Amino acid sequence: MGNIKYIYDNFNKVILFLLLLFLIFIIPQIVLKTGPLVGVVVSLFPVAFLFILLLIDKPYFSFIFLFSLNYFISGISRYITSIPPGITMDLVISLVIIIIIFQFFKKKNDLSASHLFNALTLLTFIWFLYSVLQIFNPNSLSPIAWLTNVRGLGVYFLLITAIASTFLRDYKRVKNLLIIWAIFSLLAVSKALMQRYIGFDFAESRWLALGGANTHILQSGIRYFSFFTDAASFGSGMGFSFVVFVVSSFHFKKLRLKIFFFLVAIICLYGMFMSGTRASIVIPFAGLSVFALLSKNLKAIVLTITVILFSFGFLKYTYIGQSNQYIRRMRSVFNSDDASFVVRVENQKLIRTYVKGKPFGIGIGMMRGGAKTYRPHPILSKIAHDSWYVLIWVEMGIVGLVLNLFIFLYIIVHGSYLVLFKLKNRELSGIVKGIIGGLTGLYIAAYTLEIFGQFPNAFIIFICMTIIFLSPVLDQQLEETEIDTNGA
Repeated sequence: MGNIKYIYDNFNKVILFLLLLFLIFIIPQIVLKTGPLVGVVVSLFPVAFLFILLLIDKPYFSFIFLFSLNYFISGISRYITSIPPGITMDLVISLVIIIIIFQFFKKKNDLSASHLFNALTLLTFIWFLYSVLQIFNPNSLSPIAWLTNVRGLGVYFLLITAIASTFLRDYKRVKNLLIIWAIFSLLAVSKALMQRYIGFDFAESRWLALGGANTHILQSGIRYFSFFTDAASFGSGMGFSFVVFVVSSFHFKKLRLKIFFFLVAIICLYGMFMSGTRASIVIPFAGLSVFALLSKNLKAIVLTITVILFSFGFLKYTYIGQSNQYIRRMRSVFNSDDASFVVRVENQKLIRTYVKGKPFGIGIGMMRGGAKTYRPHPILSKIAHDSWYVLIWVEMGIVGLVLNLFIFLYIIVHGSYLVLFKLKNRELSGIVKGIIGGLTGLYIAAYTLEIFGQFPNAFIIFICMTIIFLSPVLDQQLEETEIDTNGA
């Protein structure tokens, strides 16, 4: 083991020396023989190697890189169509896992392997195992469909929670991650504002022309999507961000953080309205309701309930602001006779007849209508599922749906128990309350939205779930630090 560590410690120096030789002697020859374009492309390889060496030396940066790329990958792929988001994220996840493995050969590493084994990673492993066993589903007609779609349904959930459990070893990292997330959210809303007031650029116009206009350019108004996959993803992501940031802002000690997160929360709420995603209105309603219940503070409960009731009454029983397209669309959520709601209910009745007698579903990927090469179900693939739960119900059966709901409910119940009876640090408890409230809203909104299988929301949600389960360890660390500080 000592020899392995010695080789590892000197490996970076050898690679760096070889790369310098490559830059000085080889690249000029390539430029002379093939031209500047090829030379530029080839010269990027050493830069990539240097970047990887940096990540190996500072592994926490690899986690931040993963988080950052996840947030922008959908937008990047819209401009550079040759970059497939799923495969790109697969490669980056693989790189992060390799970097994690490398760290265990170092004398001192930047990880917390003990955090890896918690109740959430156990639950995600069970879900992963069920997803893998779906390849043997007798109703499935295509292993390719399973291989292509199992990542979003089962693999990412396990890998992201495991990676986050390894890297989020202290509260400071959690708070820094929250700040980065807030900055990215501001960029997302800024992009949506550009779409509204400047117009769609060439890549966005191309995406709309290829079919996006059918669901985003409506008679009721334009739905803005920023650099997310679509407006539904943008709206639900901004709704979740609003709840987490606004609740967290009430609990931070430093005034500048309170103001920063509160302002970001309000901007995210505006972004949610800009998306025109009606189901996303449920997220702040549910999130703030859960926060009120968990706060154990009479003033907070009264204030939150007052705001919720006022907002509900405004949308349900008045026509104030009806000329505004965003208010008009959000108001339609409370109309049980809404055409899209009626269609969704009728579709679910039709689906029920075809999944009857299939407790394990029809197979992963079999409901994806766009995947013609997968030989999807001839009827179910033509029915819009418009829901995460319907997707799980059809492709993974009632067994998969029950297991998925159990995992989701366990996360909420366990997190609530921690907030009510375990966590002592006010700031950390506030962040966890915000996450629990936001997740509750997402769970409800998932009835009409496919939230948990898309970039960037899925990875952010999985990381937030991980923070809930790591919070007792982080809380203990904060308590010990406070004792040491007071003792000193």
